[in-house]
Amino acid sequence: MATRAASNLWLIDKAPIDEITGVRLPSKEQVLLRYYHHHREMGKTASGSRKAVVEEVLPFWSQTRIPTTTVIHAGTKLSKLVKAYNDLKKNKNKDRPKHRMDEEVFKGDLQEIFDFAHSSSLQWADVKDEDKELLRSQREDRGESSMAGIDLVTAKKVEKQVERGTRLKRLREREDSNIARLTERAEIQAKAVAASSSPVSTTSSPARGSRSQRKKLKQSPSISVRILTSFQLGIERSCRCGKQRQRSQLPLKFLEWTLGVWRSRRARSIEHE
Repeated sequence: MATRAASNLWLIDKAPIDEITGVRLPSKEQVLLRYYHHHREMGKTASGSRKAVVEEVLPFWSQTRIPTTTVIHAGTKLSKLVKAYNDLKKNKNKDRPKHRMDEEVFKGDLQEIFDFAHSSSLQWADVKDEDKELLRSQREDRGESSMAGIDLVTAKKVEKQVERGTRLKRLREREDSNIARLTERAEIQAKAVAASSSPVSTTSSPARGSRSQRKKLKQSPSISVRILTSFQLGIERSCRCGKQRQRSQLPLKFLEWTLGVWRSRRARSIEHE
């Protein structure tokens, strides 16, 4: 056990592996562990170790029928991965937040596939859709170590959606209650105004006098003034009735305006969902 613990790589906490296995395309962690098997345990040079690892990884990619990069470019990519690991290892004794954060980011990225695909392979017309989908799924699948974090993010999103739906439901119930209360109040006001503004018919018959009195009234020069005054009074009375009718329609107009505002708010809330 002590020998195995001593052979484990720093930060990864795993020993170099004898071969690459699994149903996924080789990950950065597997490639790095395989590199140190060739370089540290087999005693090969850095360039020889990189070449051996690239030759082992290429057959996995050939099974996917996805266009790959050149062997030279793949070796350069592996060289950058090894350099990034060694740079972190040099600063492992420095207790700074930046170094600790860089270590966590590097360790998390090790679960990604060591991507040998050509940079424009997803745009090539001769690549089948199922092969493109396979590459996308392999790039998105980060293994079991990161699935917990993905599930946690998904759970938080669902929780926020439930809370938002509950708030919207309460808001709609409150708006419905307010609309019902305003409707009832407007109906009561409309009935009260209609009752107070009902016209009272007052008909007056001309006083019957003697024939001579009626004759004097016909001959009186002020009769036209009286008729005009009565006509003006009738207009004023009709105007007052019209204003009262208009006043009685105000609560109904207010109710229509309130309902319109409520409908527009509800439509906007549904669109945001």
